[in-house]
Parts: sequence; structure tokens; C-alpha cells
Amino acid sequence: MIRKLISKIQKQLSLSKVGSDLFKLALPIIGAHLLHTAYNLTDMIWVGELGSNAVAAVGSAGFFINIGWALASVITVGVNVKIAHSIGAKDLSSAGRFAITGFWGIAFLSLVFTTILLAWPDEFIGFFEMKDAHVNEMAISYLIIAAAGGVLNFTTLFFISIFNAQGKTKISLKASLIGTSLNIILDPIFIFLLDLGVEGAAYATIIGRAMTLTYFILVFKRGSIIRLKGYFPHFDKIKSIVQVGFPAAIQRISFSLIYIVMARIIASWGPTAIAVQKIGVQIEAFTFMVVGGLMQAVTITVGKHYGAKDMDQIPKVFRAAWQMAFGVGVMTTLMFFLIPETLFSIFVPEKESILMGKNYLNILAFSQLFMCMEMIVAANFHGVGKTSVPAIVSVIFTSMRIPLAYVLGFCTFLGLNGVWWSISATSIMKGVLLFFILKAYFRKNNLHFEEVFVFRRKRTS
Repeated sequence: MIRKLISKIQKQLSLSKVGSDLFKLALPIIGAHLLHTAYNLTDMIWVGELGSNAVAAVGSAGFFINIGWALASVITVGVNVKIAHSIGAKDLSSAGRFAITGFWGIAFLSLVFTTILLAWPDEFIGFFEMKDAHVNEMAISYLIIAAAGGVLNFTTLFFISIFNAQGKTKISLKASLIGTSLNIILDPIFIFLLDLGVEGAAYATIIGRAMTLTYFILVFKRGSIIRLKGYFPHFDKIKSIVQVGFPAAIQRISFSLIYIVMARIIASWGPTAIAVQKIGVQIEAFTFMVVGGLMQAVTITVGKHYGAKDMDQIPKVFRAAWQMAFGVGVMTTLMFFLIPETLFSIFVPEKESILMGKNYLNILAFSQLFMCMEMIVAANFHGVGKTSVPAIVSVIFTSMRIPLAYVLGFCTFLGLNGVWWSISATSIMKGVLLFFILKAYFRKNNLHFEEVFVFRRKRTS
């Protein structure tokens, strides 16, 4: 049934051979991302029943959990790209050495991060200076429980990178389906039936992650074409992994840290504004998750072509990915313009929150296509191992959101909408700049850039 569905979608999209292969690789990743988004949205719906204060508490704690996911990128991105290069070069032994080295690296990072969060949860939540003591209490409780499951989160991300690098994205989809389904079932039971509130949402997440990781471990021996080489890390591989993964991790960590500062600015408008931003990000995640799946597929495919020294295929991969990302960007742009109130009313009943949410989505609609551009360009650079290029652009322009948010929010008539404009405007800048950097890279390497962004109609004979 799934194969028939994929084949039908491919025909409707009239994809090229390159686009068809990319679509097959990306679809399970997109499915896994959408499952994760579905869980986050479901979680917000159930938590939203407890009120905006509960959403604000989970959202505040969630910023620090996201930093953990970003930190894991030092290993997961590096391992993903280097294994793809090794497979492209038909060197499975090298891929195995990268895998065992990455395993030790992810274990070390997860233990350090979890220890830090558990040692100072009050201080981390206190950063937001939220005036409501009950919101602070809920946020601290949620953070402690979620942090305790940090090792599960990090290790799960590691296995996703291992299987996706091999092109076995369906395994990642099945693992996500198991964990997400369990999360969705347990959420209302723990939150309401057992009367655990926001703590129940955290417990449900940990149990779901544990089941996902269990599945990965069980299928690794029979579902992986690579094997962990030895029992200890190969120190000659550490440098290669970190060189590729570190810029991507810095980009993601800075993004999370900047959003924490942004959340503190947003908190000036009260818990409702924090809740709106949290829900808005989850809605916007539809674009991010779908194009993020394409992004990973492009990284893997370009990485294999790069490892095989088949550079001429890279523009074809990029062009096919951009055509699909463009369609997603247009669709979300229209949704954010036409039905923003409907989207927000799914999660919160308060009219004030819905009105704030409408403004948020209307403003972010302007940047959706540019965000798609940024992600697909970044994937191309990740695939060839030049993760520093999109990282530098992202860190610079995302950092600009803080002064822009302050100026537009407090020094103009825009108020809170000025904060939303600081996010949208910088996304537009990143997409435009990376477009021209990619153009220069393709021309430098004698690749046919001019053909990448042309949408041709099929010729009729």
C-alpha cells in the first residue's frame, strides 16, 4: 500500500529520476518528522487543556531540551555525513569506525548535558524571570523529568543518523511510529487520568523515547549494512566527525540560545505571549519538518555523490529538492495568510491567544519560502562537508533577531508584532544570502547552477 502511494505521488509530481530517488529517500524521514510534530501538537493540545500557564511552563523548559538536541549535532551530523561519504566511496570498514567513534561521543555528551540540567534546574528556569510562581514550579518539574531522559534522546538521535546515512530511512520511520504512538496514547492518561499535569507529559515522552531506542537496538544487527568496528573510539576519526559536526552544532545551539533570549523578551508581554510563541513554532514546524526531511535526504544523497567523486549529480539533486520544497513553502504561506485563527484555535480557546497567534502566523508567512531556500542550500553544503558555510550565515543573522526584537518591540508602535517581524525578516535575509553563496560555489566548481532553479514544462512530441 505504501509503495503504491509513493508511486502515485511521484506520478502526480512528475518527478525526474533524480527527484524520484530523492523523494523515496526523503518520504520516510518526512513521515518521521511529521510524527514527531504530530506528537508535539497533540502534547500542546492536551497541555493546553490545563491552560496557557501550563503551555508556557512546558515551552520554557523545552528551550533547554532543544539545546540538548542541538548539542548532539556535534556527533549526529558528523557521523551522518562521514558515513555517507564512506558508503559513497564503498568503504564500509571506515563507516564502521566512524559509527563506534560516534557512539562513544554521543554517550559522553548526553551524560554531561544531563548532569548539568539536573544540577541547576531552578537557575535555568529562573532565567526567564516569569512572575507567576506556579508557572516556574511547573517548568522546573517538567525540566527535571525531561532531563532525566536525556541519554535516551541523544542515543535515539545517533541511531537515526546511522540508519539514514545508509539510506534505510524506513527503519527510522518505524521507530518513530512506535515511540510517537505510545506518547500520544499515554499523554491523556498521565496528564488527566493519573492527574500528573505537565509532569505526566514529560513521563509519557520518556517512555516513548525508550520504546523507540529499544526498536533501534533490536534491528541494528539485522538491518544495518555497517558494523561497529571495535569496542573503543578511533581517535583518528574524532577530528573528522567534529570538523563536520561542530559548525552545525554551533548553529543549532546558538539558535536555541537566541530563542531563549527571545523568549525572555517575549515574556515582557506575559505568559500568553510565551504560549503563543510556543504554539506558533509548533504550527510552523510543518514547514520545517517536511523540508527538513528533504534536507536530510539531500545531505545523504549529495554526501554519497561527493564520496564517489560524482560532483555533476549535485546540481540535479539540489534542483529536484528545491522544486519539492517550493511547493511546501507556497502551501504553508497560503495557510498562514488565510486560516491563521483556525490553526491557533485548535490549541487554545482564549480569544487573546488566538488574536496574538493570528498576527504571528501572518507575519511569519512572508518568510516561509526563504526558510525553505535556506534549508535546502544548507543541505547541499552539509553533503559536501562544508557545514561551516550555512552555520556562519545562520549564527550572524539569527543573532540579529535579539537587537531587532528589542528595537521593534519596545521602541516602535509594533509592540509584540515587532518581535515576530524580527524573526521573519532575518529568515528572508538568510535565504537570499545563501542563494548567492551557493551560486558562487557551483560556478567555482564548474557545476551548472543556471539550470538548478528553472522549472521547465515537459516537451510534447
